[in-house]
Amino acid sequence: MTSQMIDYAYPTMMAEKALKDLHDAMLERRYDDAKEAALRCIAETKLARHAIEIMEEHATKAPTRL
Repeated sequence: MTSQMIDYAYPTMMAEKALKDLHDAMLERRYDDAKEAALRCIAETKLARHAIEIMEEHATKAPTRL
């Protein structure tokens, strides 16, 4: 059985960056850039949530290791 790497960390870091970009754009009143950054944040957060769901599903199927 091959295991697949499920990466929640990368989209989480990209969501954090998008939030920072949003904040910076708002401080500079670049509203279009802020809206685009908000959409990036939403997209990356959805990817992270999906990764968490997959990891949770795999954890419930896998035998408990001590």
